[in-house]
Amino acid sequence: MKSEGKRLSNREYDARRRQRPWRKLYSTPQWRALRAAQLAKEPLCNRCADRGRVVAATVAHHVKAHKGDEVLFFDAGNLASLCADCHDIDEQRIERGGKARQQVDEDGWPLEV
Repeated sequence: MKSEGKRLSNREYDARRRQRPWRKLYSTPQWRALRAAQLAKEPLCNRCADRGRVVAATVAHHVKAHKGDEVLFFDAGNLASLCADCHDIDEQRIERGGKARQQVDEDGWPLEV
């Protein structure tokens, strides 16, 4: 279970992310079309596929963080298809300086990567 301090830190981080000026780019027709094209091109989660799982992708993820750079934001070559869990858990961990979840086999034992 997360400590109260960690939970508060995560909430503050998320609040700061929502205030970033480029958040408005995600509501543009250009982004919506680009996202739909990415998910049509690669309908399965790339990360889950690497783990031997078949899971539908629901997120068009920016491989290289755009940080407001509109050219990078709208670059179709900078997108990967992920499921919500892989995006919201693994990528958030990586953004915060951590590592993605470790891969495990059917019995829960860590896999050599």
